[in-house]
Amino acid sequence: MAISKEDKQLLKRLLRLLHPYRKSIIIVLFCVLASAGIEMIMPLIAKELMDKGLLAKNIGMVVRFVLITLSLLFVEQAIGFLETKYYAYINTNMPYNLTKTTLKQLFKLKIQYFKESNLAEIMNNTSMDVANISSIVDRNMFFLITSVFRIIGGLVGLILIDWKLTLLVILIMPVRILVVKYLASKRKKLFEDLMQYSMEYASWYGDTLGGIREIKLWGLERIMVGHFIKKQRNVLKTNIRLAFLDKYNQVSETVIFQIITNSLYIFGAYLTVQNSLTLGGLLAFITYSVYVTAPISAIINIGYNFSGILPSAKRLFGLLDMETEGCGSVTGKHLTKKQTEGNILFENISFGYRKGELLLKNINLEILKGEKVAIVGANGSGKSTLFNLILRFYEQDEGRILLDGTDIREINLKDYRRLLSVVSQDVYLFNAGIRENIALFSKRNEVDIQRALKESGADKILEGYHGKAEIGVGSSGAMLSGGERQKIAVARAFAHDFNVLLMDEATSQFDLESEAKLNHLISKQFVDKTVLIITHRPDILKTMDKVVVLENGKIVDIGKHEDLCSRNDFYREMLENKVEVSGVHKWAVQ
Repeated sequence: MAISKEDKQLLKRLLRLLHPYRKSIIIVLFCVLASAGIEMIMPLIAKELMDKGLLAKNIGMVVRFVLITLSLLFVEQAIGFLETKYYAYINTNMPYNLTKTTLKQLFKLKIQYFKESNLAEIMNNTSMDVANISSIVDRNMFFLITSVFRIIGGLVGLILIDWKLTLLVILIMPVRILVVKYLASKRKKLFEDLMQYSMEYASWYGDTLGGIREIKLWGLERIMVGHFIKKQRNVLKTNIRLAFLDKYNQVSETVIFQIITNSLYIFGAYLTVQNSLTLGGLLAFITYSVYVTAPISAIINIGYNFSGILPSAKRLFGLLDMETEGCGSVTGKHLTKKQTEGNILFENISFGYRKGELLLKNINLEILKGEKVAIVGANGSGKSTLFNLILRFYEQDEGRILLDGTDIREINLKDYRRLLSVVSQDVYLFNAGIRENIALFSKRNEVDIQRALKESGADKILEGYHGKAEIGVGSSGAMLSGGERQKIAVARAFAHDFNVLLMDEATSQFDLESEAKLNHLISKQFVDKTVLIITHRPDILKTMDKVVVLENGKIVDIGKHEDLCSRNDFYREMLENKVEVSGVHKWAVQ
C-alpha cells in the first residue's frame, strides 16, 4: 500500500514516542516471541499425540505428550504474567505522558489560540487524539510486531508437512490485501470527517454551556435541543458508517479464512485418502495455516488500523508544533525584582489583531517608576490592548516596549511576568478556597496573605465564613458576589511581590467606601510601585499623576485630571457618559 511523504513523517514521529519505553517494549516483545514459540511447537506435539498416541493406541505416548503440553502451558502462563507487568506499564504511561506533554504545550501557547477555541473543543480534540495515538501500544500492535516471526515459523511448519497445501494458502491471500486496501482508504476519509464533526459539536457544546444563563432567561432550551440534534446527526451517521466498515473488514477476513480452511479440508482429505498425509498431519497443517494467515492478515490490517491513528497524529502534532508565546525569548535575559525599577516606555507602538487592521497606531508613552497612570477611552480605543502588549499576550507589529531600557521581548518570559501584578474586571477564580485563590497554590507567607486581605477589603468576606480562608468559592467564584470576586482578585495582586501593577476596571463593583480605601492605598502606600489603571471613575482619576486619553487607537492627550476636564471636550464628555465606554474589559480584542 503506497504511503504518502506526510504519512511517513507522521509514522516516524509516532515511533519516536515509543523511545522512552524501549526497555519495557523489548521485554514485552521477548515474552510475546517466547509465547509464540511455544504456540508453534503445540501443533507438532498435537500431531505426535494423534499419530503415535491415539491412532497407535499407545497410552504411554498419550500421557507423555499430555504432560509435555501441560508443562509448556504453565511456562507460557508464567511468561504471560511477566508480559502483563511491562505491557501495563507502557499502556498506562504512554497516554499519561502524552496528555502531560499536551497540557504543558497548552500552557505555552499564545492566548490567541484560546480565543479561537473553547474549552470543550480543546478537551474533545486532545482526549480523542491522545486515545487514538496511544492505541499504537495496545496488544494488537505488539501482535503485529511479532507477526513476522509467526509467519516464518508457520510457513516452515506448513512446508515441512506439505508444500502443495502451502501454495494454496499463499495464493488466496492477495484477495485479502486488495479488500483491505480499499476499505482502509474509505476508513481514513470517514475518520477525518468524524474528527471534524466532533470538533464542531464540541465547539457548539462549550459555547452553549457558556451561555446557559441566557438560554434560561430567554427560554431557548427547545431551540438548543434542536441544534444538538443537528450537530450530532453527522457524528452518528459517520460512526455508523465506520462501524459497518469495520464489519465489512471483519466479514471479508472471516470469509477468506473460511475459504482457506475449507479448501484445506477438501484437498487435505484427498491427500489423506491417497496416504500422502496423515490425519495428525492434516490437523497440524490447518493449525499452522492459522498461524500464517492470521499474522499476514494482521500485517495487512496495519494500514486499516493506522487510517484512524494518522489523522489524530497529524492534529496533535500540529498542536505540539504551534508557535508558543515568548518564542525566542523564553531563554532570554533573567531579571529579578531587585534588578528592575518599573520604568516603562512605549516607542512607536502599532498593533492589530487582524492583518491590515491596526488597533493601536504609533503609541509613544513614558511611564516612570512610581507613577500612577490612568488610561481612558471609548470602546475599542485600545486600552486593554495596551495591557495585552505589556503582559506579552500579544506582540506589537511595530515599535518597542522597554522596561528600564530593556526590550521586554529580550527578557525571560517567566521572570518578566513575576515583575507584574494584574487585576482584571473579568475575574477568574479557581474552584478552591479563598486562600488558594490569593496565594495561587504557592507557599506564600501568611503575613502577606493577611496584609493583602486587609488592603483589598477582602477580609470582610471572611467574616461570613467565620474567618476561614479555606472555604471554597465555587467554580469561577460562583458562590461570591461580583464585588467579592473583585476584592479577592485585588488581594491576589497585592499578595504578589510586584514592580508594576495593572488594573483593568478593577473596582467597578466596589462600594464607595472600599474604593476610597483602595485609592488611598495606591496613591499613598505604593509610592515606589508603577501603577497603570483603566478606569473612568472620577474619584480614581483625581488621584492619578497623569491620565492618558486614547481615541481610535491613538493618544490624543495626556495630563492631570483637572487640566483635561478644562481643555479636552472628548475627555469631559466621556466622564459625563456622553461617549460610550466599556463597562466590562476582558483580555481580548476590543
